[in-house]
Amino acid sequence: MQTNNHIKNVNNFSSPCVTDAWNKYFGAFFTDDNKVIFRLFTFADVSNVILELKPYKNKVQQHNMERKSNCIWEIVLNGNLVNNEDRYRFLIHRKDEIFAVKDPCSMYQDSYFKWSKIYNHSLFEWTDEQWMCGENYKKVSRLAGDVNNLSLVDDLRIYELHIGTFTQEGTFKAAEKQLDRIAKELKFNAIEIMPVENTYSFNWGYDGVDKYSPNHTYGTPDDLKSLVNHAHNCGLNVIMDIVPNHLGPDITQLHKTGPYIEGVNCFGYKFNYEKDNFSPYVRDFIIGAALNWLINYHCDGLRVDMTKFMCSDYTMKQMVAEINYRVPGAFLIAEDGRENDPRVTSPFTLKEVEENELYHERFINKIRRNNVSLSNLGFDTEWDFPFHKQIASSILGSWDCRIKNLCAFDYSLRDAQVRVKYPMSHDEIGNIDGTRLISKIMVNELNLNNKICDCCHTMKCKLAAHAAHRITQALINGQLEKMSDEERKEFYKKNSLTEYFSVEQIYNSYIKAIKMHKLAIGKVFSIPGPKMIFQGDESASISYFKFFRKFSTGPEPYLKEKGYEPGLPAFMDSKLSSVKIDEKYTFLNKGVESFVRDLNILCEKNMALTSGHIEKTTVHEVSDTHGIYCRKLYNEIFSISNFSGTDYFKNYGLLFPKGQWREILNSDNVIYAGEGKYLNSDIITKQPFSYISLPAYGIIFFEKV
Repeated sequence: MQTNNHIKNVNNFSSPCVTDAWNKYFGAFFTDDNKVIFRLFTFADVSNVILELKPYKNKVQQHNMERKSNCIWEIVLNGNLVNNEDRYRFLIHRKDEIFAVKDPCSMYQDSYFKWSKIYNHSLFEWTDEQWMCGENYKKVSRLAGDVNNLSLVDDLRIYELHIGTFTQEGTFKAAEKQLDRIAKELKFNAIEIMPVENTYSFNWGYDGVDKYSPNHTYGTPDDLKSLVNHAHNCGLNVIMDIVPNHLGPDITQLHKTGPYIEGVNCFGYKFNYEKDNFSPYVRDFIIGAALNWLINYHCDGLRVDMTKFMCSDYTMKQMVAEINYRVPGAFLIAEDGRENDPRVTSPFTLKEVEENELYHERFINKIRRNNVSLSNLGFDTEWDFPFHKQIASSILGSWDCRIKNLCAFDYSLRDAQVRVKYPMSHDEIGNIDGTRLISKIMVNELNLNNKICDCCHTMKCKLAAHAAHRITQALINGQLEKMSDEERKEFYKKNSLTEYFSVEQIYNSYIKAIKMHKLAIGKVFSIPGPKMIFQGDESASISYFKFFRKFSTGPEPYLKEKGYEPGLPAFMDSKLSSVKIDEKYTFLNKGVESFVRDLNILCEKNMALTSGHIEKTTVHEVSDTHGIYCRKLYNEIFSISNFSGTDYFKNYGLLFPKGQWREILNSDNVIYAGEGKYLNSDIITKQPFSYISLPAYGIIFFEKV
């Protein structure tokens, strides 16, 4: 069993358990001297708070809590009065009424309206001590390079996953069994887990109401810890997605508990971060939730959802300041959405980095008073929205009001290593029509938007997307070939199509979509800095990932404008295992897996593709190609991408950077489900102009020798 007597670890990485060293921490937590502290933030006009404790099979006990300030109540009980997983709640006396509420900082909540569970974090048997102490070079740390030989944030190669749909079982335990494949077969070095904040139902996780408690439908807190523990033993960093910008609708009790909420935003109820004198406590509440995942669950970093909708850059800066001080090695990824506002990833000044608790608290108090500069919010990296939109428009022709333009794509590479690059995340798949990039490509290749029965443009696009998905699914599960001509025509008619397609047409379009899918992923890996792909994309999965949610209270919010009902059917459709593949097509999926694996290995071996910088880019608009020359010290990588349908056999003229170059990875290789016709075996020596083979919708990596 691991225990520590302090939060700030002397090794500058993280510590396994929270104690009372940070007195802003709310909820119920054990101390090292066998006591349990219960601390609640509530309204200032509350006259009394009673802790109700419900030991297993015993009568309910009541304990009067002590007012520690005008809105903080606390009680400390001896450990012999409290057992792990005992239930408890608070009785709040306010204005002649008594409200029975669960703990807003509950560490273990398996019922929405009822009692919270006490959870002793120190009882879990961790076996990742070497990882947590920074003795594994695969561990990513924001301090890497300064005091150790750990990996940089730039080195992140992230596999984004959703616990509920990643496996058929949809549990932490089932996901844990897949980590060996992600780490050892696919060679990723990080997983990013979509939010597990408790919401009492199947959902994406972005409507969490218990910010400290894992979703009980996925398993217990111990199950989540076991997953993280195993990830570390596999050499995988764990990034937890958190949602500080809003609460889901299941929050009736939080309104009764304290001044946590202030109006609404486009997602739901927003937090009271800047409204009044109680706002600093709400900031402490959400920052405590962030620290909970880093410290109690050993997560290595956080992805912070839609930070601009926190509507409080001061809270963003305070979160970074507290985490940098208390868990110094942890890294923070913003999903900000302000078109790469440089303030988000601008680091703190030396004067803002404190090593002393007293001076740190002084700095935090300045932030609490909104008396600091907001020109540098201090996040280590952020999701690169502009890049995603450019790569998607380059593949699809247009995307999110952007038209294919390789010059605009090239411009999106500025400050490349600062931000996380990805072709598509859960958002771009689920928030539009639930279909993946391959299905979206199939819409274009078959011109389905113009072959849908008469309806409005928006509905045509959604029907076309779903038709593309179903046609592709029927192809790869072998059903399309088994249909008679009449059955096939009826199948197309049921999918609102006005035109008949042969199996050959569908197959050729699918092969082309696979090439373009590989190109999108390859382009992400050709750029220095952190990279990410979404679950299933490593094997060219076409499974849906639809937006889905169901709340425990109120009417079911079926959002029909998405083109489907986001309830239980959408959840089941979104399982990675929902699409079956006929054996004759599995070589394509395995080929894409091999491609992704070798891209990961390429990045492992070439620091030019991780912490390097882009020396030069080349745009050939006529031939629709784009080149990137990356360098880090002696390591130099040059990649060329073909966004056109034209194949070149030893006749594509290209200006190479100075030196001799050899091909080290080509998406056309047969092991990547390519044709194997457009490989370059000779070392490029003719300078500066050489002729190479370049496949349509392909990407080639060259290494300087």
